[in-house]
Amino acid sequence: MKCENMKTWKKILIASLAVIAVAALAFACIAASDWYERTHRISYWEVHPRHVSPNILMVHGSHGHKGFVQLKDIRTGQYTTPELDHVFVNEYDQEDSLVVFRTNDRLRGYLNANTGKITIHARFDRAWNFSEGIAAVLTDGVVSFIKPDGTPAFEQTFPIYYDDYSDGIAFQFHNGLCVMRTMEGKWGLINKQGEWAIQPIYSTISAPHQGFRIVCDGSKYGLLTLDGQLALPMEYDNIRPYATGRGIRLDKDGYAKVVDSNFNTIVPFVHDGLHVLSYVDYSRPSTYEEQGSANYIEPKYWRYDVGQGSGVVDAEGHVIIPAKYFMVRIVNDQLFEVEVTLGGDRLLFNNKGQCVGISQI
Repeated sequence: MKCENMKTWKKILIASLAVIAVAALAFACIAASDWYERTHRISYWEVHPRHVSPNILMVHGSHGHKGFVQLKDIRTGQYTTPELDHVFVNEYDQEDSLVVFRTNDRLRGYLNANTGKITIHARFDRAWNFSEGIAAVLTDGVVSFIKPDGTPAFEQTFPIYYDDYSDGIAFQFHNGLCVMRTMEGKWGLINKQGEWAIQPIYSTISAPHQGFRIVCDGSKYGLLTLDGQLALPMEYDNIRPYATGRGIRLDKDGYAKVVDSNFNTIVPFVHDGLHVLSYVDYSRPSTYEEQGSANYIEPKYWRYDVGQGSGVVDAEGHVIIPAKYFMVRIVNDQLFEVEVTLGGDRLLFNNKGQCVGISQI
């Protein structure tokens, strides 16, 4: 009897283990199926797709949890590229139809925007879109230039100091010239033979704006024409292009104005901020007595800002103190205090704009 009971319990135990094993296997299968679905299922979405060219769309998709882009020919409905990490399309240009793509392993190559097909396989650390038939590529810290067939455009190469800031610089040709940076961080312009047209003497050179490049020597700004001629001397505190057709802003010695492309003045005086100046005088009533501020005096002077500097204008907009000081405050109706630099000397100016001494206040 005892043996029969033991056999029965063994059967029950084996059956229970079998049920548990089947359940575990089923759970594992469901989990594996879900994992495979989430990590391998491909889905596309074509909401607001972007045209790379009239017949080629850039379509976003996901491979499980991993996103990607592909190009699609709307004439055939076929995808023309494998899954890519990114396609660097700015504006469609039929003359320079090769644009940069980046793979999931972060290498870059080129594809044809008209056909959507890869023409130069990904082998570069960085690459820039073609311009005037030439493109810049970066490999192992050296910039070289290639033609549309991937062969060198010229022999010269340029070891450069490369950092995150360099990603914002377009190594592209305009009017036969391209910006280039040295290992020392200096900028110049090269021609399409790889020769220095403008020696690397600048701390920055901008992309073209309204027919000019803004250059800086580390402290002062100037303008170069697209063919590399100095259009404005290196004497400005800042130069800022406005939107196309709205002019170029020139900052100098605490003043700012807007000029057109021929440097005719459009707006003679501009500023970045205007703030009423006031002080407290317990010996006279305020114009704000009804607000309970009996000693709060506003003698109709304003602090105005140009870039990082501050100055003073009167009620008619006449500049009394140019905006080239770190701090400005009003002492009384006739006197202002300025701080030359942060923590620097403090000077006193009268309401004629004349420096009358060092502040002891």
